[in-house]
Amino acid sequence: MIGPTVRLLVDGPLPGATNMAVDEALMEGARRGQPSLRLYRWSPGCLSFGRNQTARDRYDGDRVGSLGYDVVRRPTGGRSVLHHREVTYAVVAPEEWGSLSDAYLRINRALANGLRELGVAATVHEASAGPAPRPTVRACFRDPLPGELTSGGRKLAGSAQWRFRGALLQHGSLLLHNDQALVETFRSDAPPRLEIPAVGLVELLGREPEPGELESTIAAGFERELGVEVVPGDLTDEELERVAVLRPKYEDPAWTWRR
Repeated sequence: MIGPTVRLLVDGPLPGATNMAVDEALMEGARRGQPSLRLYRWSPGCLSFGRNQTARDRYDGDRVGSLGYDVVRRPTGGRSVLHHREVTYAVVAPEEWGSLSDAYLRINRALANGLRELGVAATVHEASAGPAPRPTVRACFRDPLPGELTSGGRKLAGSAQWRFRGALLQHGSLLLHNDQALVETFRSDAPPRLEIPAVGLVELLGREPEPGELESTIAAGFERELGVEVVPGDLTDEELERVAVLRPKYEDPAWTWRR
């Protein structure tokens, strides 16, 4: 069951470790019944690994850093993503929102609803028989998976989930430009594949959305698709304290390169 209101948080560019700490901190409020939709960006640009993705000896952290990018490991699953010239969304909700697969489809349909209002032919990639593939070293945007957001058969957003102690976190990268081929050049274990068949909003629209335009259409899409009221809000003092506690974990190379 989805509650009547969702808090909207819109953040400017933040370091990767801070962004991940905020997303995890929001789960505490979700356990008390406060769902949130957070839209944010990254500074510096950041390569993120999935929670259980093998990265050690597979990616060259020195090369990533030499090009000005940070590295972080997400609390969610999935594969590597370059957070650069994109907008990231996070939905944090109580487990009453449904199973992981049900929530995944609902959230991605809400995103598609908002993007269609913007003028993007966004659809949810149809599911196929069989289990979802295991996380691999490959870039997230190399191929669309069932339930993901696409346009013209090309992947537009890569998303990942984590459910923990009664709360659900789903976040994902919504591309403005397709820079994801850079992810492959960071690999140290294989020759790079220099074409990633994803697509960004700028290519689809012929322009970059105005400041606040993308955020407002996404919020409206959630209202229409989920039947909720999206209400602007801020982090509470308690959540800010929790972010300060969690941030060191995401800054720690022992976490980032743990596998």
